[in-house]
Amino acid sequence: MGMQAIINCVLIFIGAVIMLVSIVQAGGLMKTLPFIPERHRKRIKTYLLFHRGLMVFFLIGYIGVIAAFVFRYSLLSEVFVSTIFLLGALFVFIGVAVQSRLLAEVQQTIQGILPICSKCNKVRIGNDSSEAPEEWKEIETYISEKIDVGFSHGYCPECLNEELAGIDRTDDH
Repeated sequence: MGMQAIINCVLIFIGAVIMLVSIVQAGGLMKTLPFIPERHRKRIKTYLLFHRGLMVFFLIGYIGVIAAFVFRYSLLSEVFVSTIFLLGALFVFIGVAVQSRLLAEVQQTIQGILPICSKCNKVRIGNDSSEAPEEWKEIETYISEKIDVGFSHGYCPECLNEELAGIDRTDDH
């Protein structure tokens, strides 16, 4: 095997190692799914799984190309390289689509003005239709729909003191 083939194999091997690390790190993206609204979660999960599947394919492809170089199967190495380039474009396209969708969901979740009732703290939900009546939801419901979080109620120190003072006043009468 010549020096150029050795250099090619080393470069492809480095690419395979980077892909392996990327496959492991991509598993962490699944942890973001609970923060995606339910209506988009299934599609995002499908994108993430397909994207990860392509990563595995690339890893196998890298190994196949190294084997083709080592055993001097030029036709096989050309087919692998051509396929990897084609699917590489698809890989990048899906990666950008997933990132764009995730960022759009996060931005939509945390951006804007939230109209809230001064008395009961219900949130007004914007309607695209001028014919539809306004919809008001409990703030806990609204936030839970956006970011999949549960609520536990309690008192802040100021309100607790106020409540305790109110109890003390009723005990005095």
